[in-house]
Amino acid sequence: MAGTGKKWLIGCGAGCGVTILLNIILFVGAGFLFTKPMTKAANSQKELTAAYGVPNDFVPEVGGLTPQKIEAFLAVRAELMPSCEEFEGIAGGFAAMDELDQGGDEPSAKEIFMGLGKVMGSVKGLVMEMGEVLEIRNHALMAEDMGLGEYTWIYVLAYNSWLEYEPNTGIDSSDGGSFSSREQGLIEDLMNAHAGALAEAGRNDEAELWREEAGKLDWSDSGVPFQNSELPAEITDALESYRSRLESSYCAPMSEFDLGVIKKKGMSFHAN
Repeated sequence: MAGTGKKWLIGCGAGCGVTILLNIILFVGAGFLFTKPMTKAANSQKELTAAYGVPNDFVPEVGGLTPQKIEAFLAVRAELMPSCEEFEGIAGGFAAMDELDQGGDEPSAKEIFMGLGKVMGSVKGLVMEMGEVLEIRNHALMAEDMGLGEYTWIYVLAYNSWLEYEPNTGIDSSDGGSFSSREQGLIEDLMNAHAGALAEAGRNDEAELWREEAGKLDWSDSGVPFQNSELPAEITDALESYRSRLESSYCAPMSEFDLGVIKKKGMSFHAN
């Protein structure tokens, strides 16, 4: 039993927790406790979309990142950061599963069941926190007159391109490192939209730079723009004075959900 339990624990860890989480989201069946925060998140997502359109509708301004927009972005992040501690705790619960494999001995039945209890508690917490953090983000965005497309634009350029944080590290720091196909498609659309706006303004050389970089995303493992080249000076110049505030407003365990979209279809929830 111990050998079987150890194999299950080793193969589970945070990855197992995410699988269980997705099953709960996709097939519900977890009752009112789980569905309430998800319903609130989905409803706030509808409100945000009704007010600002889908994320792909956003066209980044020719003038780059203004202080007003960076301040608005940081205000949204300030609303989210109290949740970071909860995600750190959840990550610790999943990590406890993997710790059983650090020694050479087989875990006892007691250790297996204690580990199972921790990871199931972490799954419960993750479902609750995921719904709550998306609802908080959506309402904070509306309060700052910002849509999810503009938020994604600033987030990716500031955190991933400039500060070089790996995307979607999530609750397991060994996972992640790349954007999802939906996120990568959105980033590419936003870059091409920005290129189009630059071209209309007669700034053709800059427009071509953004188009070329957008084209590289199809061949990129991470989906991070300007990963192997410098960001345009207008972006770095705008961000530099906010470096410390941006660094302190980033939460690695929460990053897997920062740009997430949740929708309710019938009795199920779809998050990506």
